[in-house]
Amino acid sequence: MYIPKAFNIKSKEKAISLIEENSFGDLVTYNNGELCSNKVPFFFDRDTNTLCGHFGNSNPQLIDISESKKALAIFSGAHTYISPQWYVSQNMVPTWNFQTVQIRGSIKIVDEERLLDILEKLSAFHESHFITQWSMDKISPDKLNLLSKMITGFQIEVSDIKFKEKMSQNREIDDQKNVMEHLVKHGGSPERQVSEIMRQNIEL
Repeated sequence: MYIPKAFNIKSKEKAISLIEENSFGDLVTYNNGELCSNKVPFFFDRDTNTLCGHFGNSNPQLIDISESKKALAIFSGAHTYISPQWYVSQNMVPTWNFQTVQIRGSIKIVDEERLLDILEKLSAFHESHFITQWSMDKISPDKLNLLSKMITGFQIEVSDIKFKEKMSQNREIDDQKNVMEHLVKHGGSPERQVSEIMRQNIEL
């Protein structure tokens, strides 16, 4: 991924936080001269520094995981279109503000014990946002055993994390503030989210 210096976020913690907030990512694998990509609800396991997920057993990408050994995972954060008319400066062009994190590493199929651990951690993470939380002990052992036979878990041993955050940092402060105001005035939730990130960057 191409990352100009102004947009390179080196904090691993910030990258992991973006993944946790936008965990439905793209898993990209390469095998026998072909690229394959699927959407996956990921879980970043901080204890083992692994990115974990699972597929139904009929998903052919499992062959890539078994044979290619390498993978790329891509996560998108806040993003929106930026109109040139929102700048104070003249002679500007349209652009896009956005966040993205890419993770690379070796990937492997996990055993059933680790699969159940991944499922438990994945559901617990997402249920933590609710007042009343569902947990895997709500499933009968027979049903859980049956379901676990229908899916396969995998994990990526993380070797590289890159975080690109393009939020108009390369523009004058007055331009950034004017863009923020227009995003709040004319936009919806995504635009307000980008405006808030821009505000936080200015205040650093």
